[in-house]
Amino acid sequence: MIRGWTAVIVFTTLAVVMMVGLNVRMWRRMKAATAAAKAEAEREEREAVETGQNPTPRSA
Repeated sequence: MIRGWTAVIVFTTLAVVMMVGLNVRMWRRMKAATAAAKAEAEREEREAVETGQNPTPRSA
């Protein structure tokens, strides 16, 4: 059985590893969602130009 400071170090290390993994997963999801939104906006803008409609202005 792990006792004392060794247990503190082990459990803290495990918690840090889990939090880093969670943050990486969330960052990848956010990155994918942002890319999908940009692609959809570009597609809508392209369709508006092709049909002769005025594309909606978007902020930079």
